Amino acid sequence: MCRVLAALALALAPQIAGAQADAVRLVWDRAAASQAETVLVLRDVEGAALMTLRNPVATGAQADSFTLPPIPRAATDVQAGLIEAGRVVLQSPLLPLADRAVAGFELGLRASLAVGFQDLWACDDGQEVQVTHRSDGIYLRHPAAEAALARQDDGGYLSQTGLAFRREGNSAALALPDMAPITCQPALFRPVLPLTAEAQDASWAVALTPEEALITLPGLAAEALATSGLIVTARRDGEIALRGGPLQIAFAQAHCRIDGRDLLHPLAVRLVLQGITRAEGCAGAPLSLLEGKSWKVSSIFGLPLIAVEGKSPEITLQIAEGQISGRGTCNRYLGTARTDAGQLRFADLGTTRIACPQSLQNLELRYLDALEVATGFDISRNGMLILRAGPIPVLTAQRRAP
Repeated sequence: MCRVLAALALALAPQIAGAQADAVRLVWDRAAASQAETVLVLRDVEGAALMTLRNPVATGAQADSFTLPPIPRAATDVQAGLIEAGRVVLQSPLLPLADRAVAGFELGLRASLAVGFQDLWACDDGQEVQVTHRSDGIYLRHPAAEAALARQDDGGYLSQTGLAFRREGNSAALALPDMAPITCQPALFRPVLPLTAEAQDASWAVALTPEEALITLPGLAAEALATSGLIVTARRDGEIALRGGPLQIAFAQAHCRIDGRDLLHPLAVRLVLQGITRAEGCAGAPLSLLEGKSWKVSSIFGLPLIAVEGKSPEITLQIAEGQISGRGTCNRYLGTARTDAGQLRFADLGTTRIACPQSLQNLELRYLDALEVATGFDISRNGMLILRAGPIPVLTAQRRAP
């Protein structure tokens, strides 16, 4: 095994807040409804919103603009959307801030990108609420409470435990049991498209983009369905449906594994083509399940992390945009993260060269060894990440607390 030790660009990567403001122009192709508003979000590498700006929009408008204040150092991406009656109806893709023009940039908002399994609301307590719509009400998830809420005569929703939610225009009031009411506003979705869906038995595959669906079936030439033939339905009821020509496909949030592979996918798929059900499948990028908040390692090669020389090591793992990074026992590290032929690959691992007690250095090397031999992963019901080398667990980790 050869591992290059180098002073990482990671230590220098955080973007310095700029003194010159950027102008951001938003454009869309239909007239905005009455009392609509635009929202622009700067996100960090974990996908968390660092800065959210909102503008009221005139009825009938098809463009808007924002002037950004100095950009936070941790910001990596920008995203925008249009909100009408408390719902995100148009949205842009995530744009890396490194790709923006020096003198400003433009984001196009599209209905095909405003797709989510639930409505998302950003609340004044810093938490995000998921609202899944049901025929008789909603199911609401907040880090402090979750429950089914029944629709009330006044248009609000109420649970048996006193959890209450009521939308008013483009905001909502959330009342948690034994807590003062807080205000929430609609939040943008993480992009769902593009993605690839595959049968669990590898009998079919569908590559989806906002423009087309490319269907691959054994014995048939690939068939492309144009954008005009695709209809995406997202009722925010936990399922996203797509119809186009002979194709019908539905996605639901559930961990899914393709036969013979070591990876989990974030979406379960049900596909029907020309009236014939072609079996169940999986969709979405496996690495997306590992992205977001960083992970804190709890065991390596079956041994739990314990205090070494009076110091409790905190080893972290962060995955974003095809890279893995984090902190070992003494050093920061950086490498690539990818999936290939149904397996997970961490490669090109390099670390800083900070002086380290031998015992901690040995632990750090064992951790890097575990990353290099990992070929797949599981996520348990309680959210524990289990990296595996074939069937053998080599590392476990839990999401770090906010």
